[in-house]
Amino acid sequence: MRIGLLVLPGLAALISGCGTAGEESLNKSFDEEFRSSCVSSAVKTGAPPPLAARACACTIDEINAKYSTREKLALSQDEIMPIIEACANKTVQR
Repeated sequence: MRIGLLVLPGLAALISGCGTAGEESLNKSFDEEFRSSCVSSAVKTGAPPPLAARACACTIDEINAKYSTREKLALSQDEIMPIIEACANKTVQR
């Protein structure tokens, strides 16, 4: 799943020199980009859109709880996939 990895370097550049308002804006952009990419990828692999939306929202919540803004921008797919898988499993079990 691609999460807009091409966008992340540009976002990282924005964070340097930004204060709290800049980080809030960056976090919002990251969340929106990730959610869009996540849901799109999940639906393309056959997940029902409502289930994909819940699993991706869970993933965003877990990433935001675990990582700072700078750390989120440096995450690799290998680091994100276990979070996605755990949230997908949790969502399916509901």
